[in-house]
Amino acid sequence: MSYTFITAARITMPRKGFDAWLGTPLPPASTISNPASMFEGWYWSSREASSTWTSSATTPRDLLAERLTDPTTLTVVRHHDGALEAYLWTVGYSGAWEGPAQQLLLMLAGAGAFKDDDSMDHVLFWEDAAGALPTRNEDALLALLAVDRQGARFIGRRPLADLLAGLSPVEEAFAELAEVLEESLDEGAPQPLDPTYVDLNL
Repeated sequence: MSYTFITAARITMPRKGFDAWLGTPLPPASTISNPASMFEGWYWSSREASSTWTSSATTPRDLLAERLTDPTTLTVVRHHDGALEAYLWTVGYSGAWEGPAQQLLLMLAGAGAFKDDDSMDHVLFWEDAAGALPTRNEDALLALLAVDRQGARFIGRRPLADLLAGLSPVEEAFAELAEVLEESLDEGAPQPLDPTYVDLNL
């Protein structure tokens, strides 16, 4: 049995913060203060979440470069309009999806340290094969991670309209990328590095 997950975020930071984040190892699992609360208040609220997460020394740049070679993923990560924007589409399989999902959430949780203000941003995690944002009334969201300069924590129900509006530009970029690569994806080809969609500052 397979699932298709999306992890998306818009985290405000300067360009120099984005570049530094790309080359900094993923943070320790303790950066997320309440990992066992991952699903509370959302569609999988009856599912038990792991209370112990593993961390990795892999940098975001390395992790994202690996995704580009994997035809079961599609990746948009860029600095746009004063923020890190991410839209990460991943096919997972029963019993094997959780570790990769945790790595992406840790990667984005670590981005909070590179913000230059005290605002709170959010990372959304949901299941959708088409790669579309959840609608305001749709119970598709699996987890919502709040991120600031002090760390990150999972939070329960809250209105999503403002978060979804903020993610519209990166969702549009993802849809454009998927259309451009449709034939290549059908053939199982890896995603090429295109700074319009994936900016690793190489």
